[in-house]
Amino acid sequence: MSVDTTADALPLAGFQEHPASLEPVSPVPILDAIELLADGYYEMDTEFRYCRINPVGLRIAGKTADEILGKHVLEVFPDIAESAIHQATVQVMETREAASVETYYPPHHRWYVNSIYPVTGGIAVFSHDITERKLLAHNLAFLAEASKILSSSLDYQHTLRTVAQLAVPRIADWCAVDMRTGPRTVELLAIAHVDPEKTRWAEELRQRDPVDLERPVGLAKVLLTGQPEFYPEITDALLVATAKDERTLELARSLGFSSAMIVPLVAHETTIGAITFVAAESGRHYAAADLRMAEELASRAALAIQNSRLYGASQQAVAVRDDFISAASHELRTPVTSLKIYTQVLQRQAERRGDEHTGGQLRKMQAQIDRLAVLIGDLLDVSKIEAGKLELRHELIDLRRLTDEVVEAIQATTTKHQIVVEGTVSRPVVGDGERLGQVLTNLLTNAVKYSPQADRIGVRLVETAGRAIVEVEDFGIGIEPEHLDQIFDRFYRVTSEDEKTFPGLGMGLYISHEIVRRHGGMMEVTSVKGSGTVFRVTLPYGDGMAPDRSEGIQ
Repeated sequence: MSVDTTADALPLAGFQEHPASLEPVSPVPILDAIELLADGYYEMDTEFRYCRINPVGLRIAGKTADEILGKHVLEVFPDIAESAIHQATVQVMETREAASVETYYPPHHRWYVNSIYPVTGGIAVFSHDITERKLLAHNLAFLAEASKILSSSLDYQHTLRTVAQLAVPRIADWCAVDMRTGPRTVELLAIAHVDPEKTRWAEELRQRDPVDLERPVGLAKVLLTGQPEFYPEITDALLVATAKDERTLELARSLGFSSAMIVPLVAHETTIGAITFVAAESGRHYAAADLRMAEELASRAALAIQNSRLYGASQQAVAVRDDFISAASHELRTPVTSLKIYTQVLQRQAERRGDEHTGGQLRKMQAQIDRLAVLIGDLLDVSKIEAGKLELRHELIDLRRLTDEVVEAIQATTTKHQIVVEGTVSRPVVGDGERLGQVLTNLLTNAVKYSPQADRIGVRLVETAGRAIVEVEDFGIGIEPEHLDQIFDRFYRVTSEDEKTFPGLGMGLYISHEIVRRHGGMMEVTSVKGSGTVFRVTLPYGDGMAPDRSEGIQ
């Protein structure tokens, strides 16, 4: 209760005499104004007996003038003795200082701010209706919480069920979500009530008595027209008009519905479902503010459904693509392997004949076949990563030895670049040696490819207290800062200064990053455009025995 100390007295009852030299002031305009007030007005004498009340006050109290005037407040309202409004009234009567208290009036489901003032011969109370303001704040809070739920998951069925449960009992006694599943069929996606038994009963009832779209009333009408249905007060006449048979009418009467609103879920100008809010046990009556809130909620829910379906369709397309890549890669491997074998046979025959020209051409063919085999292997790895089926062995690895082996293999492919290895790591790391070798191969191959004007590539091994580090540095074209966060994306390819894209599908770094991540490590990159790039791989140690097993590491 907040206290507002204003004038000591408001002379509305018992007017004081004026000097004889002045014309008397008629109280009639003031009394008429009180009668016309939009707020409730109550006046009590010092004995807490009502001596005046205006028509709005009578409506709020739900009483007649004869039931109130001349009677003690506790005789008229015996249940308010301990209430905040009565305590405030007593305080103002004693202290003669104005006060204000907010109250909720259950019979009408409305909120009031009661301003209590001392007046000559007693007190006066003005009751101002703040229901619309309270409903707005209440509905906005509900809408904010419901929106968080809707945006928390792409599983719209789960989120809508959660929203229905959130609505009860904050917004409704019953809340249901229905979705159209065909031209003439409707599915009850969710229904909520504070009593679980009633929820189960309603689900069974819907199974026995589904929505009839041939009778365009209530829910069916909303689904067919895409327009909301709003029932501020559900009368028996309304129940009679909308019930399809006597059994349905008796059932509706027994549930004691007092108010309802049904709002459509619309996506791409098509009504895909509806949300129903029903007041029953609470006796609540929905207002225009409630309908606006419900429509906004439905709009956000429809957007969430649309996003979920788009995501599902995109995931399905991705799955089809991955299946195709996996199947195509497997099918390509066999002919490529055969082609590689035949090329090697022809190359040996040419060498035995001393045919250098043919041998040279076959070596070039062999190089292209090897490149094609790598691309097919990368496609297979991408599909395995996306499916969570990339298998990694667990074994102890000497990182310096592995690095030397990869460097030796890459050095054999280039005469222009000198690959220099510095440092060592004495402690073993745990993981899949073949896959980690694939990572180093990719980094060194890229270093050669993207530094065409350089003659040196650096490899550094660093042993820290908690992790082993391998750095590969080139002195090539470098990467623009704004592209660094895309470097590990699938199909990303670095460009040169004239924006010419280098050969490749842009899968190597994506695969390498995933391999390192699934080893519990990290891959980072730093670069200066025009000066070069450093890739840093950090791996955990594997001190102790590593399990001798192979598994798909997620």
